[in-house]
Amino acid sequence: MNLSQPGTYTRGVKAILLNRLLLVLAFIGLFVASALSMEKLLNISLPCGNATGCDMVASDPSSSLLGIPVAYIGFFGYVLMATLAIIRTLKTPYDLRLVSVGYIAAGVGAAFSIYLQYISFFRIHAVCPYCLTSAITMILTLGTYAMLWKDVKKNPVPEQEMGKLDLWMVAGLPFVIVVSLGLVSSNGGAKVGLDVGKIEMNEKSLVPENANSLGHSDAPITIVEFADMCCPTCQKTSPKVKQFAEDNPGTVRLVYRQFPLKMHPLGSVSAAMSEYAAEKGRFWDFAISVMGLMRQPNSIDELFDIAKSIGLDPNDMRKRLSDKNDIVFDRVTRDMDVGHAVGVTATPTFIILAKGMQPTSAGPEVLDKLNGPAYKKILLGNG
Repeated sequence: MNLSQPGTYTRGVKAILLNRLLLVLAFIGLFVASALSMEKLLNISLPCGNATGCDMVASDPSSSLLGIPVAYIGFFGYVLMATLAIIRTLKTPYDLRLVSVGYIAAGVGAAFSIYLQYISFFRIHAVCPYCLTSAITMILTLGTYAMLWKDVKKNPVPEQEMGKLDLWMVAGLPFVIVVSLGLVSSNGGAKVGLDVGKIEMNEKSLVPENANSLGHSDAPITIVEFADMCCPTCQKTSPKVKQFAEDNPGTVRLVYRQFPLKMHPLGSVSAAMSEYAAEKGRFWDFAISVMGLMRQPNSIDELFDIAKSIGLDPNDMRKRLSDKNDIVFDRVTRDMDVGHAVGVTATPTFIILAKGMQPTSAGPEVLDKLNGPAYKKILLGNG
């Protein structure tokens, strides 16, 4: 470094420190994006601490863009950030072209991250700590790039050799990421799927007598849905699946089974109320009305108002719900027991039973699967 130019050393130190910070931020982001990508690729649930929003955010349609999981996009974005930081570390942190590319990429990434957090907070009403960490990391990255770009553009500095600390960072950070991902994956849990060792997957085990169903019992395709009426993703997906069944009469039967989640305070009571409504022939009216709120019910009184609006007696319903031994609660428990037996851990979970095909499970993307070539022949009457 040329020390004959006043202030050159100070400017150089500032650029080096900023580049080191960008290197650390890139690998933090890479760790988070890798964990989220593993969740999608291996179909596991990430350890979420005391939070409950990880699976909710991961199962929402916004977690994919043009069919590509957002986690994968984030992974490659942080690979780009890490690559640029490493190149600048090995070559020079004062390359304006490399800094400019990173600056632009960070701007796009930060804007997209803020958008996703808006969706998470205000539409899904859930928080994924991993996604939030990624958003904060990208915003910090953008701010750091702004300072580096301004410094390099104003005060270009000659190249200099990389210090020992930089060598340790380039070599050590990837190792730390690999070890951390190993710990995350080992503490993760299995996600929605079929556990054939616990229950035989067929209509006899999954479709109870007097099931809350829509369509003919001899339909070649039966969709068994485990859902929570207070679940935001269910509220978006379930009515569409019901419409799909109605659009394919004679071919598709939809069976709804209760799986209220603890994270939704009124999920269990909504399920019990719907079973009461089922006794009166109003199950779908009540279920779709609750889901039509597109939010958590404000109170149990709002649910009673919905019951009244579809012709049910709220006083009689209150009396039935006051008895915890009432059969409506038994039906909810029965459905949940079956759900746990097949490995349901998030809602909505759909199990597709089609004649001549192996049972398969799906999440909110169920309609994409049903509209795929595997089921198209059956839907067209050629199966």
